[in-house]
Amino acid sequence: MTKRALLIMLLTLLSAGAAVPSAAAKGLEMGARNGVTIDGSPYRYVTVTTHTTPKLTVVVRTDRRDGRVDRWWQLGGDYDVPAVDYNGSGGGLSADGKTLVLSRFAFGGPAYPPKTTRLAVLYTDLRPQRHLQAGQRRPPSVFGSIELRGHYAFDAISPDGSTIYLIHHFSNLRGPAYVTHYEVRAYDVKSRRLLPEPIVDPEEPKERMEGMPLHRAMSPDGRWAYTLYDGNGKEPFVHALDTVAGRAVCIDLPQLATLPRRFYYLLQLQVRAEGRQIVLLRRVPGPKPTRALLSVDTQDFTVQRPTAVATASSGVGPWPPIVALSAVALLLLGWIGRRHRRAVDGGSATGR
Repeated sequence: MTKRALLIMLLTLLSAGAAVPSAAAKGLEMGARNGVTIDGSPYRYVTVTTHTTPKLTVVVRTDRRDGRVDRWWQLGGDYDVPAVDYNGSGGGLSADGKTLVLSRFAFGGPAYPPKTTRLAVLYTDLRPQRHLQAGQRRPPSVFGSIELRGHYAFDAISPDGSTIYLIHHFSNLRGPAYVTHYEVRAYDVKSRRLLPEPIVDPEEPKERMEGMPLHRAMSPDGRWAYTLYDGNGKEPFVHALDTVAGRAVCIDLPQLATLPRRFYYLLQLQVRAEGRQIVLLRRVPGPKPTRALLSVDTQDFTVQRPTAVATASSGVGPWPPIVALSAVALLLLGWIGRRHRRAVDGGSATGR
């Protein structure tokens, strides 16, 4: 199947409101899970890569309201919407919706870790000009490219797309497996250069970052990226990254030290109170609701346990209303009984 036929099939299916094809359309490969969107945006971006030679990636912008294709772009190579946590949550889209970062590096196999990292930057407010008329000037490219020596992964992007934050992995071979730690680096899009100093918590400048990102949550304005890490055998922590000021805060969570590690993958972050609070939730299998374990004040990053549901012995909680209602019911029954006795007594006196 030719690239043109694959593209026509893809766009036809998407325009008809069908799900993005995977196994149903041989020769096409989906990008990261469900793509990426931002709060308040009507659009979602997904990537589809052809299995042709050479490979071709199509970035599709669909309307979240009806699933129709709004716009699409194509570029050579196999690029994906980057995943930012263990759950495969999509990232790369700036809060203003104008910049989308795509990753291109493979995990596993003899090429791991990669010696070179390649990223593509899509400027979504530019329309691709595929056919130029005679004398027409070529418009600005809708794609930019980033190439870095070493193993980097996308982490976050500033709200206006001017700064991209990357995870720089250091790998050490110990026995049959790689043991990794990493640092956060900032890439300035305008100057096209990696800033020299890593982004560290000034309170813990020599603390080595390691572990797996379990869950990501963003502040409503897209400025703060909060990532829960498992700590790689140590206590879990939340990495709070200010993508505007280029600063980080590591929020240690010793309260979770007694939680079995297998439960770490049931944890998730949720931003509440218009960004003033982060709540750490534990997903419970089955119909039971999630359980709040900890809360973090984003003003001073203090960690607290949520207020427990009180019992009758504490004098607050659900029991006092029940007791009060029971007392009211007893008083009402007593009042009705007295009215009834008075009526009976009054009738008896009249009869005499």
